[in-house]
Formats: sequence, C-alpha cells, structure tokens
Amino acid sequence: MSKIINKALNILIITAILFLIGKNSYDNHIEKQKLSQPKYEFVMSIDEAKTHFPKADSISRNENNSYHIYENGNIIGLAVNTSPFSDDIFGYNSITPLTIYIDENDKIIEVEVCPNKESRGYMNKVLKSGYLKSWDGLDIVEALNHQIDAVSGCTYTSTAISQSLQIRLQELTSQKAKLHSWDWNLFAKQLCVLIVTILALICFFNPKKTKKLRIITLSLSILILGFWSNSLLSLAMFYNWITNGISLTMQLVIIFIAAVSIILPLVTKKSFYCQYLCPFGAVQEFVGMIPVKKITVSAKLYKFFSILRKVILLTLLVLLASGVTFDLSMVEPFSIFSYQTIIFEVALLTAVIVVASIFIKKPWCNYICPTGTIFKLGMWK
Repeated sequence: MSKIINKALNILIITAILFLIGKNSYDNHIEKQKLSQPKYEFVMSIDEAKTHFPKADSISRNENNSYHIYENGNIIGLAVNTSPFSDDIFGYNSITPLTIYIDENDKIIEVEVCPNKESRGYMNKVLKSGYLKSWDGLDIVEALNHQIDAVSGCTYTSTAISQSLQIRLQELTSQKAKLHSWDWNLFAKQLCVLIVTILALICFFNPKKTKKLRIITLSLSILILGFWSNSLLSLAMFYNWITNGISLTMQLVIIFIAAVSIILPLVTKKSFYCQYLCPFGAVQEFVGMIPVKKITVSAKLYKFFSILRKVILLTLLVLLASGVTFDLSMVEPFSIFSYQTIIFEVALLTAVIVVASIFIKKPWCNYICPTGTIFKLGMWK
C-alpha cells in the first residue's frame, strides 16, 4: 500500500512542479507583452514628497514611474522608481523595486526600498548594514560608477539592489554604467564553491577510498557554501528560478550543483547533494557524532515519514500554484548560515533539529526536507 501511495505522490509532485513551471512561463510571457507596465506601481503623495523635499508644494507624475517635485513652480527634485527597468533583476527570492530621490543638483538624497517579496531576513540585514546609504550624496555620474561589495551573507539581495539602482540611473543619463564589472569577491566565492563541489563529486564516485576526504569536504561545505557564500540549494531558490529566471552571472556554479544533484540520483539511485555537499546536512552529521545512545527508527515509522515529507512538499507546491504568497526561506532552516538574518521561528526550528540530531541520524535530511525530497523523487519506487 505504501508503494502505491509513494508512486501517486511522486506523480502529483512532478505534475505540480510542471504546472508551476508552465504557469510562471505563461505569466512571464504575458508580462513581456506589457513591458510598459511596471511590476511595481510607484505612487507618491505631496506629504510623502515633503519628507525628502521639505520645501515641496506640488508634484507631477511623469512616465516611467517617476515624479517631479516643485517649489513655487520650480523643479527642486526628482523621485524615480527602478521598476520597470529593473524588473528582470532579482535577488534571493524576488525583484526589489527602489525609489531614488534626487535633488536639483543631481545628487542622490536617499535610496528607499519599496514593498517587495524578498526574504525578510536577507532584506533586514541589508537595511541594517547601511548598504543603501552608500549612495547618499553622490551625483548621478558618481553613483553610476560607484562600486560597493555585496553584504556578506546577502550576496544575491544586495547585488540585485546595486544593479537595479545603476540600471535606472543609466536610463536617466543614457550613460553606460559598469553593471558587469569584474567582481573578484563573487569570483572567489564561486571558485571556492566549485572546488568543494568537485571534492564532493570525487567522494561520491569513490566512497570507500575517500572517507577522510568526505569529512574535510563536509567541513568546507559548512564554512564555504554555508557561512561564506550562502550557496545552498533550497525550495526558495528553485521557486525563484521558476518565477524570475536564472542569473548566470551570479549563480553559474550553484546551477551546476543543482544540475548534478538532480541528475546523479536519477542515474545512480544514490543521493549526492544531501550526503556529500549540503551544509545543513553536514551540521547534523557532525552533531550526530556526539557519543550518546541513538534512537532507532523502525522501518514502519520510516515509511510513514517517507510519505509525510512528500505530502509536505506537495502541500507547499499546491499553495504556490494556487497563488498563495509566503516567504519560502522560512520553511527550511538554511538561513541559519546567515545567522544575522534569521528570524525567531526559523532559529527555533533549527535549534530543535540540531538537538534532535544528537539522538536521531540527520532528522531533517532523512524525514522532512522538501528540497531533499525533490532530489530523491527518482530514487523512490
């Protein structure tokens, strides 16, 4: 009976994933036919204008999501939104529209984040870091060429903000910004992530001869993929790719990791990412080395969880397909590696899982993980 249920769930999950891909492809096609309509509609009142331009007495709405601000009929400032020009630039979980306030001398007064669906934890960390203030006081030309390192642990979110801002200023001035200048920090992270991935592949194909190397690789995974580059595969990232597309510039290596993590289990019937590369899986494994008596999970209970984890994944997919919006980064405990961004609920979930790992072998990986469930679809009969 459990085999029949598992097969049915596999079919339903794959159907839901294909539906999501098709639905979002159609939605993106419709949006491309409406390029003049921004994804974020910028609306500003005179009172809001006065918070940035105290002498303002009137405003006028322009094309391209912008406003002129006036005092006694004279233009004293400009407020422009990055949408629709940056509608194809996305961070970890969403596009991030910005409003840029510019005075009569073409100097930036403030950059403000508009309502968005980006991960709360990452966005809060970027805002608290003072990242947006680095453009204050710069004129448009200076801001176009202003290079600033991404916020540690929030690479995708902060880089998307920087590129969105620059592409909007470029449109204002018709000058070429250095949007794709060589980012040595990002390059170093991607190179190190690739090296760790190659080590993991070596361990995967030679498990008996590489037991010590696997321990080293898992340690590097925690440090490099986890804390340093935050290059973890997650349900939130996969949904972001389906919804917004893939940024090859920032995500080339993690795309490679995702590809091999899906293909290898299909071909070999063995788990790659979960066993050899996942930073959170590595944390559970190391915690599990604490010498205490372990709880033995019966075959019957394991079968129950093999069904439950698929039900959890299917439920999340159905909610997304139904148009229900929520922060997927809160569903999985992976934001623990960006500990400055983690919210209480996720921190509590992480703590429970880590403590449970002392007594149960990798409880999150083996019994719950939605992302791991996707990788194992081709392994379960």
